[in-house]
Amino acid sequence: MRDERAEAMLTRGSRERGRSSANPRQRLLHGWDWADPRIELDELAPASRVLVSAGAGEMVAALAAAGHTVTAIASNRQQLDYARRRLAGGAFEPGAAERLFDLGRGMIRAASPAWSRRRMRQFLQEGDPLRAAEQWKARLDNRSLASMLKTMLGPAGMLSALILRDFATPIPPHFDEAIRGRIARALRKHPPRDNPFAWRLLLGEELPGHRLPAVEPAAVAWVDVPLLEHLERVDPGTYDAISMSNVTDGAEERWVRDLRKAAGRAVVPGGPVIARSFATTMDDDAAKRARRDRSMLWGSIVVRR
Repeated sequence: MRDERAEAMLTRGSRERGRSSANPRQRLLHGWDWADPRIELDELAPASRVLVSAGAGEMVAALAAAGHTVTAIASNRQQLDYARRRLAGGAFEPGAAERLFDLGRGMIRAASPAWSRRRMRQFLQEGDPLRAAEQWKARLDNRSLASMLKTMLGPAGMLSALILRDFATPIPPHFDEAIRGRIARALRKHPPRDNPFAWRLLLGEELPGHRLPAVEPAAVAWVDVPLLEHLERVDPGTYDAISMSNVTDGAEERWVRDLRKAAGRAVVPGGPVIARSFATTMDDDAAKRARRDRSMLWGSIVVRR
């Protein structure tokens, strides 16, 4: 789920709004981050100055712990404060994204005994990716799951409506089929036993023993403004890299053009601007990065330089 979706949006009617249906929601949207920081860590030069969504603080902590100078941005004050608390050792708090996932998992468990908490917890102990993929295909990716996801994530589905309401993001066509395929491919590459995103998505629990890297909140610059507004204000070349999550999913075309222009100005020549999307892509490199992301959600991760 997107780390900046409501964070980057302004009020209805503003030139700088991202999605035409977006309203600012000053409440906690993400209790966990749903983007794998390994993607960013592979793309960033050492000791980069990087602008990143505050999200749940996890991407921020991973980049700061790796030696980068991090600026965390959110126009949602509750989300920004939560990210800062997480870096200070604060406990996980479920946001709107986690509640949506809980709702969906509950409906799937009611339809399929294979998805019971006990059986799913046993499945997530698997350390062999090939066996995990076989178990997924044989037991978990069943007719009940396919039917339930089609109902929930279709154009008139309940989860599609809630995602649009809370995150102002339309679900791409055939997303129910896409997410099943993305889970399967992730299991073939990343054993669930060590994948915190698999535990979160499939069970709604944290991977046992998983902790954020230790980072002083004071080591991070915290910015409480919309993304486009900030990028247009800073000096050229302020950042070596930007990670924008999937802020452009469902956004107005004009706003996306303005955002890309502002990002290109704010980043040093050749610096990466990283953006995720739920939608599938014909860009081989973007698709390969999405397959490397352990979170199982993304169809595309584009890196523009």
